[in-house]
Amino acid sequence: MTGTRITIDNVTKRYDRVEVIPGLSAQFEAGEFTVILGPSGCGKSTLLNMLAGLEEVTSGRLLFGAREVQNVPAKDRGCAMVFQNYALYPHMSVADNIGYSLKLAKVRKAERVERIAAVARIAGLEGYLDRRPSQLSGGQRQRVAIARAIVREPGVLLFDEPLSNLDAKLRNDMRIELSNLHKRIGATSVFVTHDQVEAMTLADRILILNEGQIEQFATPGEIYHRPRTTFVAEFIGAPAMNLLKARGEGGNLCLASGTPMTTVAHEGEVLAGVRPERIELSDAGLKAQVLYREDLGSHHILLVQLDSGEQMRLSTSQGGANADSSEVFLHIPPDAVHLFDPETQQRIN
Repeated sequence: MTGTRITIDNVTKRYDRVEVIPGLSAQFEAGEFTVILGPSGCGKSTLLNMLAGLEEVTSGRLLFGAREVQNVPAKDRGCAMVFQNYALYPHMSVADNIGYSLKLAKVRKAERVERIAAVARIAGLEGYLDRRPSQLSGGQRQRVAIARAIVREPGVLLFDEPLSNLDAKLRNDMRIELSNLHKRIGATSVFVTHDQVEAMTLADRILILNEGQIEQFATPGEIYHRPRTTFVAEFIGAPAMNLLKARGEGGNLCLASGTPMTTVAHEGEVLAGVRPERIELSDAGLKAQVLYREDLGSHHILLVQLDSGEQMRLSTSQGGANADSSEVFLHIPPDAVHLFDPETQQRIN
């Protein structure tokens, strides 16, 4: 199976006068695993449905390779889709569910049996081919849905929040299976989710949408360590990045209250972002009162308030120095600070 490059060229989507996607352009490389991530209502499912041919494109072009597909029926696009609710036929066996599209395409029986057996091995379903969906667990049903999609050997494989109906342990297991499956089959995969853990662990690149527009399209590492906007900074990370009003003066970065924060070479007003795990507990520095503590076993999340009134969240290892105190001192390393323009909300390099 060979992946197909996807090009989205100034695509818009309107429902009557409501513009859901206002002119979006992006390119997903052949064989790449792209995750489209964003909050509810951002347009991610609409974009996926336009790629699948389930929604019409208002304007712009969609290309699979060099072929324009925005006006091509879904069945002729050379893509397959895995849905959130599995959509399996309850009266059919696993084998018949997997091979149903091949039967409709009038593929001869011997070839159908061979291809069903091949994808069953890939999806770990060899011992379940005679069972009905009601006899399977949620994770096994999802694997059947994936096997049914890949048996057609599509160049593009689309996933619409396929793990959201699974419990936490199954989601963890299925993420590993999906990642390994993608490496084996080589299709261009586009995966829609609102779960940042799924995005960070599965994606080669993440496209973050906000109100139909791209906030950032980059690798998970770049998005986490160099967020392009305050939206990305706050959306990625649990807890979210702390964003504080600050001002750079003579090599020092001071909070809006005038309290020195750290040493940063910037002059003027700024939004200063700091990841909770980069804030260090120390014996001196910014004095703060602990307002709330969450014990997560491996680490603590603290909500603290500085003497100047600002509140911050920090993550500290269990049993770390001063982790159980009601009063703490904070140290913020200069290289932990991200600077954003307070007007445009864009990163300042």
